[in-house]
Amino acid sequence: MTHRILLFLSALSAVGLAGCCGPAKVDAASETLSAADAETLMAAAQETLGRMLFVMDKYDVEAGYLCTRPLRGGQFFELWRQDNASAQAFGQANLDSIRRTVEVFVEPADNTRAQLRCVVTVERLTLPPLPVRSMSQMAGMYTMGTQVRQSLILEREQARKMEWVSLGHDHALENRILTQIQHRLRKG
Repeated sequence: MTHRILLFLSALSAVGLAGCCGPAKVDAASETLSAADAETLMAAAQETLGRMLFVMDKYDVEAGYLCTRPLRGGQFFELWRQDNASAQAFGQANLDSIRRTVEVFVEPADNTRAQLRCVVTVERLTLPPLPVRSMSQMAGMYTMGTQVRQSLILEREQARKMEWVSLGHDHALENRILTQIQHRLRKG
């Protein structure tokens, strides 16, 4: 009996300590890459982002700018997805409706070289709650679902107030993209 209590208390303290840990620190300043010309950097960035399933929205070599369409966050069963670069991003993508947009900037570093900078913006979908009049209506707090059947039917006013809220930048994904672009440049 005391062995079970001791095991229970140790498991409880481990869970409590894990819950008190802050998020993993990721280097806030993402790196930059440099190459001989901007066209090479832009082509490598376009191919890398395409392989990561990002769809190009804007691609301008002369301006040194590439922007993708928002990509919905990969879920736990999508093993082929590469957009969850950290455990925190993986958990967030599975709990919330998030999307990521990648912007690549190619700027001249000096007279002979160009440098590439990557910015990943993360957004979360927010739905305004419906008025709840009793506990039996909690299942329909955000949509017109019931306790038995959940649905994603929104009221007209709710759909109008639905919006994507910025969560900042995903520095881990920025660094992963830069690493893959650098690998592609070395590969040739």
